[in-house]
Amino acid sequence: MIQVTNRSQAPTPKPVRVLVAEDSPLNQQVALKQLEKLGYQADGVDDGTGVLEAVKRTAYDIILMDCQMPELNGYEATWQIREREKTAAASEDSPPRRIYIIAMTANTRADNRQKCLEAGMDDFINKPVELPELEAAVHRGLADRASQKALEDVIDPVVIAGLRQLRMPGRPDPLAELIDLFLQEAPEQVQLLEPAVSQNDHTSLARTFSAASRLKGSASNLGARILAALCDEIEQTARNWSLADIPPLIDRVRHELARVREALEKIKGHDPGT
Repeated sequence: MIQVTNRSQAPTPKPVRVLVAEDSPLNQQVALKQLEKLGYQADGVDDGTGVLEAVKRTAYDIILMDCQMPELNGYEATWQIREREKTAAASEDSPPRRIYIIAMTANTRADNRQKCLEAGMDDFINKPVELPELEAAVHRGLADRASQKALEDVIDPVVIAGLRQLRMPGRPDPLAELIDLFLQEAPEQVQLLEPAVSQNDHTSLARTFSAASRLKGSASNLGARILAALCDEIEQTARNWSLADIPPLIDRVRHELARVREALEKIKGHDPGT
């Protein structure tokens, strides 16, 4: 006879690193145990200075940030993290992932939530933290990370960070203007490719090369790496007088341009500098 024993199994740890910043030892332990219950590995610190030291050592995906902490509060710690991320994005070849920061606040007033967003936080949950609310907030953070990864597969974040650095006080956002200009001109360049290929003569060769070259330059300036590479392939094909091989490439350009448009619209709508 086989005896079956019912055991309460701990959830399998998920590959996500979470940091809890909470100055109350009791509240911090509650949050850590809630995260453990949900299957997330988490560390705890008790002030903003501890947060800044922790993110230097560990690549955290999510931070649960108490807004009111001694020495360095959650607002200031978040602002410093965002400044570090912007500096790193502008200077490194592969910028770090943007940490998803969830404010933990007992103040539910609208102006306090706005203060959280202005400091650079992404989300907020009420204290005392309830397990379902915490789980939902963490899921939103993971969805945001997945969305960011999808954007980076289409648009080089280093290029975008560099363009953001061109902003001048009191002047329109240059990145938004450049995105609008690209989205206006790029479809026109694709349209120029089609009749040029169908004519199949020396004039059409020159037009194909010119349109592909112009679109490649524009795509490169906005970090659309795959689109730029496709345009370069069209250039090389036209240089070899293989116009019959270009229509399939144009189809791929059209598909990639749609992905680029969607990514740039999202980037334009989400400005971490505001």
